[in-house]
Amino acid sequence: MNVKKLIRQAENFLSSEERKRKEKVKYLKQVIKKLRQHELNLKAAHEQCADKKGREQLKKEWQLTHAQRKKGVNRLRSLKKKK
Repeated sequence: MNVKKLIRQAENFLSSEERKRKEKVKYLKQVIKKLRQHELNLKAAHEQCADKKGREQLKKEWQLTHAQRKKGVNRLRSLKKKK
């Protein structure tokens, strides 16, 4: 093995954590975007629903989606700080 190849392998090994972190950030952004859209859809459906029981169910789903999205945003922030 020549020196250039060894250096390249060492760089790939050392930057593997950085690559994994970037992949996680990319995936989290996609998930957060989908959760945001789902949350907006649920909120709109909640406002249009006339049935009291249906409104309560939609409100619970909306709150759960909101909590999951906030959890993802916090995780994304912590991953970005690790730079």
